Amino acid sequence: MEARQDRYWLLGEPGWWGLGETMPPEFRTGELPPPEGWVSTTPRVGNFGWCRQRLRPLAWPLLRPMAWAPLFLATSAVPLALPGRTSFDQALAVGLFAISWSLVFFPILFARNSQPMSAGGLLSLPVDTISLGLAAAVFPLHFYYHPMAGWVSYALCWVAYFRTVMLVQAAMLVPPARFLLPVEPSDWEPSLQDPWERQSGSWGRKEIASAPARFGRLVISGTSRSGQDFLSLAFVHSSGFVQDPFHEGHDPSSGVQEALESPIPISGLQWPSNFLVHSEEE
Repeated sequence: MEARQDRYWLLGEPGWWGLGETMPPEFRTGELPPPEGWVSTTPRVGNFGWCRQRLRPLAWPLLRPMAWAPLFLATSAVPLALPGRTSFDQALAVGLFAISWSLVFFPILFARNSQPMSAGGLLSLPVDTISLGLAAAVFPLHFYYHPMAGWVSYALCWVAYFRTVMLVQAAMLVPPARFLLPVEPSDWEPSLQDPWERQSGSWGRKEIASAPARFGRLVISGTSRSGQDFLSLAFVHSSGFVQDPFHEGHDPSSGVQEALESPIPISGLQWPSNFLVHSEEE
């Protein structure tokens, strides 16, 4: 089982893209190799260099539950629009409303937390907290002033939902991936140039260095797998989601390309064969 997991660890599970047992390609749409000066490789080539590790796409864990949220948000208004049909109109409306936003908030939170190198607190999640906050502030007014305030609050919840969908789409614009380099931890003696800032002078399973960029930051951290230690490089979006650092989907003004023009000053080790794809396996 572990050998199978190592085999797909870099290219990704074929089922993520509906490929059956067919191995994913070396490059998917939008994926770029590191620029000249970087030593890079692919799982079919091996040897030395930085190699892309694709993470699970966000489409299924996010979009499927979020697609159900509008149904519950819409039905939450029915008990209030047709009062007196049951003895628990308000409780039913609150329950349906809670389900609708649970289908938005928790999938986003769990999807982000499942990614290695993800970061950020609850307020950094791609959720329109401003519209939700306004809705929460307006809602009590329907008790004291006019019932119409309740419908204004409800309309703001719909605004929050659609704006949240847009924020999630922005976080998904670049697929989740990171670049890995097998290393001997004692070889890591960083001499990083600007804009890199060191968080640690030694290798560890933690954030080691970062570089600011528009819409997020580039992060170098340490990780391990099957007895091998790695340096990992990723772009962490302002929402906390991990994105491929070498992808054409990044905004040209983000500063990501400029920060990655110069390679990280470490050569690394040869890639262990258990992570590579051999021709007889395809």
